[in-house]
Amino acid sequence: PSWDDGSLAPILLRLAWHSSGTYDAASGTGGSNGAGMRFATEAADPENAGLVHARAFLEPVKARFPAVSYSDLWILAAYVGLEHTGGPVIDFTPGRVDHVDESYWSGMSYGRLPAAEKYCCPHLDDFDVSSSLDGAGRVKGWEGLCAHVRNEVFYRMGFDDREIVALLCGGHVYGRCHPDFSGYAGPWVEHPTQFSNEYAADMIEDEWTLVGHGDTWLDAIGAEELRPAPGNRQFVNKVKNGAGDDDEPNQMMLLSDMILAWDPNFRQYLEVYAEDEAKLKTDFGAAFKKLTELGCGF
Repeated sequence: PSWDDGSLAPILLRLAWHSSGTYDAASGTGGSNGAGMRFATEAADPENAGLVHARAFLEPVKARFPAVSYSDLWILAAYVGLEHTGGPVIDFTPGRVDHVDESYWSGMSYGRLPAAEKYCCPHLDDFDVSSSLDGAGRVKGWEGLCAHVRNEVFYRMGFDDREIVALLCGGHVYGRCHPDFSGYAGPWVEHPTQFSNEYAADMIEDEWTLVGHGDTWLDAIGAEELRPAPGNRQFVNKVKNGAGDDDEPNQMMLLSDMILAWDPNFRQYLEVYAEDEAKLKTDFGAAFKKLTELGCGF
């Protein structure tokens, strides 16, 4: 079987990330141990939209190896996907135990996974999203979004700023967004099925334009795949009125991606990874292993 751009690796990586990214260090709840997304409540988290396909892809493997827990299988599949696509080779530690029912959710809640526009200035007109930009080309209220990603999501799990940037630079080089799942649209990079530092390098080097669903000028230049669903905004590597490089592949960045370039402390690590793919590979591998083992007791 295959998925976007001919590879299952991106959606398997996302499954592992989202099953792990619910961890809360203070309460010890969440994390990959348990595979809670098998149950309706966690599966219905809007941030998990579309992951039913990843889980379905792995059902034949689970049927063939029933002794392997779903929790272990989801993480192992992501590790294999990373290795197969030139990413870091991560030593796999088994031993995760699946939840038997949804009783675990009593200590959980939605909102633990990152939201792409949280706390940013809202916009009312899909045909004029540029009005939500400040003088430096940043979305107004980006500082709140940055605090959400840093404090409410990653610091909550126990990551520092370098690890946050490594996770986003390594994870978002894979796959694409879907308007019918997340509400956003298009790939982050030109080659979304292989590991690279393209995400970090392009964020710094390319020119990015904020667009909404009403930016139909994208259709005229063959970039209709970059229009997000109504009510959402994202940045694209296109310039209105025909300026720019017509040969550039269609790429996008979420508002929650762009904070890596806007926040000075995040940006210092972004610049390192934009120049040093080997460093990103090492740091992403270590951070992703940490993410997928939070709360497991290894």
